[in-house]
This record gives sequence, structure tokens and C-alpha cells, in this order.
Amino acid sequence: MHTITTDKEWATRHLYEKSWVEDYWKSRDHPHRAFLVEKICKYAPINSILEVGCASGPNLYNIAKKFPNAEIRGIDINPSAVEKGNEWLKQEGISNVKLEVGRAQELNRFANKSFDIVFTDAVLIYISPNEIKKVVKEMLRISRVVILNEWHAFKKWLAVLLNEYYYFRLIFSRQRLKVLNIPFKPKSASLGFFARHWVRDYRMLFEEFVPKERILITKLPKEVWNDKSWQQWGAIIEVWSK
Repeated sequence: MHTITTDKEWATRHLYEKSWVEDYWKSRDHPHRAFLVEKICKYAPINSILEVGCASGPNLYNIAKKFPNAEIRGIDINPSAVEKGNEWLKQEGISNVKLEVGRAQELNRFANKSFDIVFTDAVLIYISPNEIKKVVKEMLRISRVVILNEWHAFKKWLAVLLNEYYYFRLIFSRQRLKVLNIPFKPKSASLGFFARHWVRDYRMLFEEFVPKERILITKLPKEVWNDKSWQQWGAIIEVWSK
């Protein structure tokens, strides 16, 4: 059994799977991207946007089409994806998008309220429980609005059950994977349950930093992502930092 469990392993895997970078770029028309961009467009006018975990930049390509005058940036841990993404964006005649190597855990490079929007797309599912609070707190610090497309625990009991299932499955498997040496039993639902990737209660998590009235969670429509796990957990989380 092999399960991608950390952002580091994710990056390492795709550094050697060169075809993945191009395939990801070619997924610009995936239905979930249009749904995510639609949520972002609600906050127009937008002058600055950052995607955390942008890979080769398909989301930012679509956003640049909507906001050609905005300053659009993306960071990703995969240098190959960043290099090729910048190259392809240039070929498409898009000049207001810049991709850089960077990690979700290292947002201290950005000043307070540097961006109107900071967003992720299937990135925090790789961030471990001992790091997630710092990551979302930093996202709130550097932006006016945080938008996430991640796995949200709509049904906590199911997340708990799957957490136990994967925990024992890994214990008794020949390949005993570790998730940054952290137990699969988090202290609270806000930190995450392991169900192949990290599922967490984002409402509970963000309520530690902002009033509940500033948090909006929308279940991802089934038709926008033909994947059982995304249909079960997928959600758009919108949070107003101020």
C-alpha cells in the first residue's frame, strides 16, 4: 500500500514524475476550477491574489483571464512545476502572473494584508495537524479573504471512523508510513482526521481566529469533481479576515 501523506512526499514524488507537471497544466478546464474561480470573482474588484500550492498554475491562468490587471502570484514546493508554469504562462501571453518556489508553512515572507485574496486548491489535505493552525493563521494575516478548496468534515463521525481504519491499516501493513511522526488521532476535529488525506472541521479551526459570522462553507457540487472522496469531503471555505 502506498499513500501520499505529507507535502514533502508529494513534492518528491512529482519531481520525478515529469509528465505530471504537464498533465496538471492541461487540467485548466477541470470543472472544479471554474467553480473555484467563480467564488473568487465574487470579491471583485481584486488587485492582488496569491495561490498557495499553485503547481504549474492552471488556476492562476484562469484567474488572469478574469483579472488581467491584478497582481497574481503563486507559490509551490515543486521547482519543476514553477519553472514550467512560468514558461507556459509566458507562451500564453499572460504577464501578470508570477510563480515562485515556496511552502505553505513559510508565509512569513509576505507582509500583513499583502493580498486581497489568498487561496488553496487541494493543498491543506497534505498539511499535518501540528502545522495547520500556523498555516491558516498566516493566511489570514497576509490577506483580506481566505478561500480554500479542501476536505471538510461535514460528518465528523465518518471522519473519526476512517481515521481509525487508516490508522490500523497502516500499523498492520508492511510499509509502515509515518505522518511527520504524528499520531493519527488528533486532539480535535479542527486539526484533522486522516482519511487517506487530512479531513478537518474548518469552521471549528477558523473560529479560533475570526467570528463565526465571517466563515462560509459550501459543499462542492458532485458534478464538478468526479471523485468519490471529493464528493464526500470537498468544500469551498470562505473566510473574511477583517
